[in-house]
Amino acid sequence: MGLLSTSRRYYSSTPNLNDVKPVITYDNADEDKRNILADNRNKSGIYRWINKINGNTYIGSSINLAVRMYTYYSLRSLAKSNRLIDRSLLKYGFSLSREEILEYSYKNNVISREQYYINILKPNYNIVKIAGSTLGYKHTPESLAKMRDFVLSDEVIDRKALSTANATAARKITIIVENIETKVKQQYSSLTEAGYALGVSKVSISQSLINDRLIKKTYRVSKIIKT
Repeated sequence: MGLLSTSRRYYSSTPNLNDVKPVITYDNADEDKRNILADNRNKSGIYRWINKINGNTYIGSSINLAVRMYTYYSLRSLAKSNRLIDRSLLKYGFSLSREEILEYSYKNNVISREQYYINILKPNYNIVKIAGSTLGYKHTPESLAKMRDFVLSDEVIDRKALSTANATAARKITIIVENIETKVKQQYSSLTEAGYALGVSKVSISQSLINDRLIKKTYRVSKIIKT
């Protein structure tokens, strides 16, 4: 079904709950992550998150749905956010969240169509009821309390731990320091350790690696990336 025909299904002057029939439903946002990103690449439209435990919902829109969805799957982005939907995803995890594409729309209509669905569905997680605008909004004590009450789900904790472990492993490198005069080589487990041994900063070791420059006109530094 084309974009125009999909959009026309929902255009109505009078909001009607019965008119809401999602174009696509992803019942498990964890298992369906790949499809969510692939299906919605370069598409604009309106989406809805549904918490399958408590039924709370959030409605949003984007001129590139795949890009917007990608930010939801970024734990770093979620952790820095105070939005209720982001705190919900952190607490309950993606497997307990349903993602719906309510409508594909033209880019210049996404805000008005988002407002249409907000008016009909009255989503709990949309603190601001005006689509596309949070300017000047201040959270109420009640909404701030809700944010503080969220804790990380086991699923998100596992993902975060794995992400941290992978990032740490990626940063681990073995530093080889060779004395060009004596040809003696010494191995160190990090930039910091090599710098300490040579009496220079970690930055100096890093710059030596980047510029292939001797340290103290005597030591050549190379690295071995651990796998």
